[in-house]
Amino acid sequence: MYESLVPVTHHFYPLQRHTDPQVAPFSDFLRVLDSPKPEATDNLLYLHIPYCEKRCTFCPFHVRVKRDVSVYERYVVALLREIEMLGRLPYVQGMTFRAVYFGGGSPSLLTVEQIKRLYEALRRNFAIEPDAEWTFEGEPAGLCNPELLEFLASQGTKRLSYGIQTFDEPLRMTMNIAATVQDALTANERAKELGFEDINVDMMYYMPGQTLAAVERDLKELGNCGFDSVDYYYMSYYAMPKSTFLGMEKGTYPRRPPAEMRPRMGQLVQRRMTELGYHHVTDHVYAKNSQGSEYYRLLWGGGFGEHRAETLAVGASARGYLNGYSYANTLAPDPYVEQIEEGRLPVNKVSALLEDPRNRGMVFFPKFFRTPLDRIPDDARTRVFLDNLVEQGYASIGDGELRLTDKGKEWIPNITVDLFEDPQREIHDSWVEELESHYSNRVTL
Repeated sequence: MYESLVPVTHHFYPLQRHTDPQVAPFSDFLRVLDSPKPEATDNLLYLHIPYCEKRCTFCPFHVRVKRDVSVYERYVVALLREIEMLGRLPYVQGMTFRAVYFGGGSPSLLTVEQIKRLYEALRRNFAIEPDAEWTFEGEPAGLCNPELLEFLASQGTKRLSYGIQTFDEPLRMTMNIAATVQDALTANERAKELGFEDINVDMMYYMPGQTLAAVERDLKELGNCGFDSVDYYYMSYYAMPKSTFLGMEKGTYPRRPPAEMRPRMGQLVQRRMTELGYHHVTDHVYAKNSQGSEYYRLLWGGGFGEHRAETLAVGASARGYLNGYSYANTLAPDPYVEQIEEGRLPVNKVSALLEDPRNRGMVFFPKFFRTPLDRIPDDARTRVFLDNLVEQGYASIGDGELRLTDKGKEWIPNITVDLFEDPQREIHDSWVEELESHYSNRVTL
């Protein structure tokens, strides 16, 4: 049924492509914001800090390398203004948030005073549940700062998240990762002393020059650290600059592993993480807590075939989902700040509505590995596709649920895209066509 992995992993759906605020569906979305919220939903508040100490070679995110406190301050002031603007919108006034996520980039680059101002503004302008899950993302060196950790703990922040990617120091240097392994271990120790409930780290496999034995070594080292949860990704090469691929051709840069090694490495990760006592809670996430985080549940529709959970986005390049529309803010920080200073909402791109809103739950159900049968839409196309998944061994049915098999878990990006409504699939296919012109696809490595 599948021979090659879809090169795009989608975290927001429906897909965003409409950019004219004077024309539907963009204009319809703006009217929604000025209208009362029609029904209660579970909600996530996402705030983006687009700055990093260094840019890792593999990074696919919209980040800037800046070391200028005045640049951070101008951006924070813009965030505070956007928070106030959003808080006055009738639709947002009807939202109550179950989770708050500071993402990046590296929010830990901000001063503690700037972070305090953002926490205070969020609480002042939005209805956030008293026991909401607050997550603060950063880079390990910044999260070693006792003053920052003590402030976050005092505010009820439950989760910290930072990247390790690999314990292999030479590979870390090759990937231009700023922090050291010791920074990561120190951040973990200090956070545990302060009682954070969930210390989460990012790890990667299928990295340049990496072997199965190297992945084994990473997993062994990971097992000694006792992190509460791990986001374990396979590395995508689309974000890497052309110079790295030229280096691979010349032999001056480690080559990516053969394509057949990606699933083998993924199977090794899944097996070893289970042996280390982690539950495979969602697509790429392993956690000691079998429930996983609220962040991913809400980001992907509410979980297990649910589609209604919403995300409010704050900051440059932040993305959200409100009342059936997926949307994105202006990508680059400087134009974002200029829009805010002019008193304009920084929404840059909006999706169309789905023909059936329940399709969003279906598209994201593979990330949770299962969905109740009564959440599956009864349209013929969806039913035929899911029946085929079962017949081909990618899924099974039992106890009132449709569940992915281990075979199916290896093909989540493909299954997700095959569940898209036809107009959304056309947008996806056009994006993939653009990616296929990327230098990484024009060379044989």
